[in-house]
Amino acid sequence: MKKITIIGSGLSGIAASCYLANNNYDVTVIEKNEAPGGRLSFFEDNGFIFDMGPSWYWMPEVFENFFKDFGREIDDYYKLKRLDPSYKFFFPDSEINIPANLDSLYSLFEKKEPGAASQLEKFIYEAKSKYDISMKHFIYLSNNKYNSYLSPKILKYLFSLDLFKSLRKHIDSFFKNKQLKEILEFPSMFLGGSPNNTPALYSLMNYGDIVGGTWYPIGGMYEVTKGFYKLSKELGVNYILNEEISGFNIDNGKIISAKSKNNKSYFSDLYICCAEYPFVQMQLLDKKYRTYKSKYWSKKNIAPSALIFYLGLSKKINNLEHHNLFFDENFEEHLNDIFEKNLWPENPLFYVCCPSKTDASVVPDQTKENLFILVPIGAGSIDSNEIREKTFNKIIQRIEEKTKQEISNKIISKTSFCVNDFKTRYNAYKGNAYGLANTLFQTAIFKPKIKDKKINNLYYSGHFTVPGPGLPPAVISGNIVANEIINEDRT
Repeated sequence: MKKITIIGSGLSGIAASCYLANNNYDVTVIEKNEAPGGRLSFFEDNGFIFDMGPSWYWMPEVFENFFKDFGREIDDYYKLKRLDPSYKFFFPDSEINIPANLDSLYSLFEKKEPGAASQLEKFIYEAKSKYDISMKHFIYLSNNKYNSYLSPKILKYLFSLDLFKSLRKHIDSFFKNKQLKEILEFPSMFLGGSPNNTPALYSLMNYGDIVGGTWYPIGGMYEVTKGFYKLSKELGVNYILNEEISGFNIDNGKIISAKSKNNKSYFSDLYICCAEYPFVQMQLLDKKYRTYKSKYWSKKNIAPSALIFYLGLSKKINNLEHHNLFFDENFEEHLNDIFEKNLWPENPLFYVCCPSKTDASVVPDQTKENLFILVPIGAGSIDSNEIREKTFNKIIQRIEEKTKQEISNKIISKTSFCVNDFKTRYNAYKGNAYGLANTLFQTAIFKPKIKDKKINNLYYSGHFTVPGPGLPPAVISGNIVANEIINEDRT
């Protein structure tokens, strides 16, 4: 039985461990932090349960198919609830709830712009086509071989995927109303990019959002990690927590063992790094074994970092939904600040999650409220307590103005997380929150390879390689790397 060591227990690493253990590999996952999950983690403070990272649950069929691969159902591990409204937008002069019901959404668009309902129907039809083609033919491909993308079956669909047009231009061709366009553009930020540099291919995310729905695992997003972790344990995966890998012993192009900061050695036949790709390349590997050096990474479009606040409130607040997007400032200035100038946005757009609107288990009692506030900022931005507090005061003031109530006097628990914390906890390159932006030349074959070019028993998973940022892509990434290993062993 071959031994495999997975370094890092993000969702892609746990997913890979399940597929490999199910195929009779002896799998051990080594995690530097106190619990599995990577960015999909949580902490508790004074009875408030805070999800630390991802808070959106889209593309539920990816998770359903994952559990079905092992003869299980999602309900065996966690319970889902579809949110309605899916989310709420705060614009300068209006508020818009995005309904889960498709006919209601058509009506909303039509009220904003005559003819927009039929345009939205066409837009969704095209987005569905991209979604179906991508899920069936592209998204599960390993990017180790170019010819995987050059088969007649793949080339047949290449030009129908709108790879060479920006998402913004694509949306502009359907709608004139500024608010409607911004409603459709916002998922690009979950892909680590802007609507200007994200290919129109990714309108498939709009389909996943509008038709697939926005869901929530009762108990919090960490229930997903717990579910994946529980399944992996059932399949025989071993875990070693609070153990940080510091380097490798390499001989003749092959890793013999991984070394930890506790001076332990882990011998294995194969290794998967679910840890951040740039960190592995620039910190864990000696220079002669690096495929991608610092110059390579410095030229890449790195996804934004984020300033996050976790707030526990003593009283309920009105006028917020579970997911809330504050687009009450200039979208273009915000994009320019974080993507072009690579700095703190002067007047940022931001996101507020209020899971206690859906789930009483995340607060000490039902009179309390749980808030997660995320402000996208440029990767590598200067981080200090002074900047955090200055931004916090601006943000809270805007939330209070929009919700028409005081919040600052209700705060009984407050924690922040930013660039320095991303670096410390996750070894995140430039403190990024999402990995590589999904621009045209950072998609599929253009991403860092899932198998190392210089070390023949080293593989990678996660948001710096295929398919990219997000929870569903993380699950798929784990599937891809496991299949790569399994198929190589069969040949």
